[in-house]
Amino acid sequence: MADLVLIGTAKARPFRNVWMLEELQVPYTLRPEIPRSPEVLAMNRSGKVPILKTSASHCLKHPETMLPESTAALQHGNFIMTESAAINTYLADAFRGHVPELVPPAGSQLRGRYEELVSCIITELDAQGLWIHRKHEAMKQFFGHIPEDGERPGDSRVVDALDAAVQHAQQHFCNTVNILLAQLREVGDYLLGNFSAADILLVHCLDWAGVIKWLPSTSIESELQPVLEQYLERCHKRDAYQRAVAQRKAKL
Repeated sequence: MADLVLIGTAKARPFRNVWMLEELQVPYTLRPEIPRSPEVLAMNRSGKVPILKTSASHCLKHPETMLPESTAALQHGNFIMTESAAINTYLADAFRGHVPELVPPAGSQLRGRYEELVSCIITELDAQGLWIHRKHEAMKQFFGHIPEDGERPGDSRVVDALDAAVQHAQQHFCNTVNILLAQLREVGDYLLGNFSAADILLVHCLDWAGVIKWLPSTSIESELQPVLEQYLERCHKRDAYQRAVAQRKAKL
């Protein structure tokens, strides 16, 4: 078995990590698991994926990347971490020296820009955009709405409020994409000039938006639409992306 085990399905956010691992060309095992399965809950009490699991011996080669000793996973002899963006940054640091280098060195100005982009993509595009749709449109039967005094879940005003929240999230998503595309137009082919883990996050969010019909959109500024199309085409042609897509198409 490979030293690295990624737990989760490539049909969701773990796709970001599959793509990253394919770019790094390091051996890994993908163990398909859906959220809140018994195995997932045993390693992450939130029940969420992805989860990255690697042997203790691997972590000792890179002690600066280990979690605090109080972390329960380390007490069991394994290093386990969650959160797709954090996993990708860890992988880049843990395998620094491999070609290509997908995250700039710590302490550099370019690393600061990378961290800025990651924070923007995760908070503005994912959490405040796509995840609002996921909760209140695609999975509203699970998340629903917490009624205020006098409200009932089926009240039209509740439905209207949720619809308005999703519409606002969609507009916020497009506004943020416009900002990132304008920056991309100035920088070059990729967000940092060269391809990086930030591009993996952004492309995954853009692909997700395409699936839920948020893109293409008239809210994307007309002069930026070619920038978006060419960027996606450029990233989708990468061999590692294609290999990750093949993993996504595989059955659980």
